[in-house]
Amino acid sequence: MIKFDTADIEIGMFVSALDRPWVGTPFLFQSFLVRSEKQIRQLQEYCKTVEIDENKSHPSLANKFFLYKCQQATQKQEEENVVGAASRQEAVNPLFKTNDKQFEEELGVARQVYENTTRTLHTVLDNFRLNKEVNPVELKTCVHGVIDGVMHNPSTLALFSNLKSKQQDTARHSLNVCILCLLFGRHLGLGEQQLSDLGYAALLHDVGEIKVPQAVLDKHSRGLSPEEKKEMEMHTQYGAEILAKTTGIPKVAIEVARSHHERVNGKGYPKGLKDEEINYFSRLVSIVDVYEIVTNHPGATVHISCSEALKSIYMMRGSFFDRELVEEFIKCLGIYPVGSVVELNSGEIAIVISNKLGKHLLPTIMVVKDSKGIRSQPQIVNLEHFKETDGLSKLYIAKVIDPDSVGIDLSDYIIREAGMGR
Repeated sequence: MIKFDTADIEIGMFVSALDRPWVGTPFLFQSFLVRSEKQIRQLQEYCKTVEIDENKSHPSLANKFFLYKCQQATQKQEEENVVGAASRQEAVNPLFKTNDKQFEEELGVARQVYENTTRTLHTVLDNFRLNKEVNPVELKTCVHGVIDGVMHNPSTLALFSNLKSKQQDTARHSLNVCILCLLFGRHLGLGEQQLSDLGYAALLHDVGEIKVPQAVLDKHSRGLSPEEKKEMEMHTQYGAEILAKTTGIPKVAIEVARSHHERVNGKGYPKGLKDEEINYFSRLVSIVDVYEIVTNHPGATVHISCSEALKSIYMMRGSFFDRELVEEFIKCLGIYPVGSVVELNSGEIAIVISNKLGKHLLPTIMVVKDSKGIRSQPQIVNLEHFKETDGLSKLYIAKVIDPDSVGIDLSDYIIREAGMGR
């Protein structure tokens, strides 16, 4: 049984118990399957919480239940920390470990969202490529699946957007950009409809690349002839034309496909727009697009760490990118973005796996190598628990390091060491 807030009830859930006596409510039976919006409104009117039997609920809600349990587990852990459980544990164990099993479960949910969306997006892009009709439901499933994942599992989904792949293509790049854009939109306080529009725009911003010859795409930005460069730049126009003919696409997604390579100094393409002549979402997506390419895309001219990428983007604020949006993007990801590899003052090597708003200097990390550089059993550590009353910390991040310099493969640790590959 799962205790649900009635604000989160959906059709298909099986109510097994109310938080008040059944007598006096409008329900005919003490337990029942939710079949209508009317029943949901009645539940919200008479109850604050109800118990849901997930085994008797519709199978399509299984992922919803899993996400909800992960969310409740996280809240419970945070409440325990507040009352001092962390400090008591810390006195016994020099490395305070958070719930490894919980992290593993959250990774499982994030992986499911990521892989399902990647498969669906490949299908959508193939249909575009073959001039077949694209199913609006498939597109909506992609977008809202990522939105739901970002709302419930933001850090673990962000980790998956950082997993480098030798098979990185338009679909994976677009999904990674979508995840990061929605994290950014959540940080900016965008409403539900705005997040939906942003999700479509980010997921489909590079759809025009399906019309660009593969030989040109494979070169990325390296060694393109003037003719090839012109053809590559045409992907923005191709994308706008494709989306304009597609049912169910928000107008802003069409505009973002066309103008995400515009720059605030007027030196972008295709129209050389400046400042606020460029659509707001286009300015937002352009920042995330470049960040994802330089940190993750195998075709990029050079790969740099997440922190170095943010520093570079910061240097281009007001010239290439919107000044205020750049500053907010850095606040969103923090000084140690999820996926960063860091060295602790103890000499141990770790991967940043989670950040909390306002506490970006004290993220949750996964320690993967000891102070001698020897691979160790991964340990999940919340650095916030090492903060002392005078503001100092007994354990803290000393510096960000290049993963290659210490033999760290993020994919290896997240997929295999966290139990995902077994």
